[in-house]
Amino acid sequence: MGKFSGVLLASDFDDTLVPTSALRAQGLPVQGTSPENCAALTYFTENGGRFTISTGRSAATFAPYAAQLPLNAPAVVSGGGALYDYSTGRYCMMTHLPPCAAADLSVLAERFPGAALELYHADETVWVLHPNAWSEEHRRTTHSRMCPVTSLDQVVFPLHKALFEAPPEQLLALCSALRTTTLGQACEAIFAAPHMLELTARGADKGTALLFLAGRLGLKASGLCAVGDHQNDLPMLRAARYAFAPENAAAEVRSLPGIRLVCAAQKHALQAVVAELNQIFSP
Repeated sequence: MGKFSGVLLASDFDDTLVPTSALRAQGLPVQGTSPENCAALTYFTENGGRFTISTGRSAATFAPYAAQLPLNAPAVVSGGGALYDYSTGRYCMMTHLPPCAAADLSVLAERFPGAALELYHADETVWVLHPNAWSEEHRRTTHSRMCPVTSLDQVVFPLHKALFEAPPEQLLALCSALRTTTLGQACEAIFAAPHMLELTARGADKGTALLFLAGRLGLKASGLCAVGDHQNDLPMLRAARYAFAPENAAAEVRSLPGIRLVCAAQKHALQAVVAELNQIFSP
């Protein structure tokens, strides 16, 4: 038992736990979180807390970082499309895009050929149709095992996530077109970044996955804490009893009712979050 017993803290990875965008802008690789963050999270878990990551990355691409962190709960991966337990090397839960995905994604890809389309399968294969500069940068950042294809006929379904990458204005038009399709009515479509539009099964988002995980761990909603910086973190932040965001988070996140702003990822945001939780859960 400890002061954080019954508390689950879920953190976004890119631009929350690590300053991915700032590192990329300097031409530097993402090597893992800071010693300051690691020390704070170790203190949190050693005092009874459960810590996990909630990321848009696949289980495979997050694996190198998982080994560096005091994770003691399954991780939310693929934007809420799945839960993966790094301690056992197995998925705890996985959702899939509906059967209409193949046909509707083909139509959208043909209509918007300038948008790269990444398609995520349970065997960790990531197919990419119409690769572009955005998808290439994503490959370099995440070290994904991407397999270029010329048609969705070459892709094995079902998928637990699809990701369109293009300039923001093009993605907004694509998002409007998506809403007119059967897939648009049967999936979650949310921006992971201005140039990234994630698609998961209806109801499969970071918030639903966090609540599922809490139930699996036998934890109450009153002990749920989350920290994130972008639109795809909003469902998780809304589900949490205590929600945090870096000070340079997206405007939609910073304006969320009840949000607690902490320092930016470059200044060890998770260290600041744990410091606040230390005050909140002190006897």
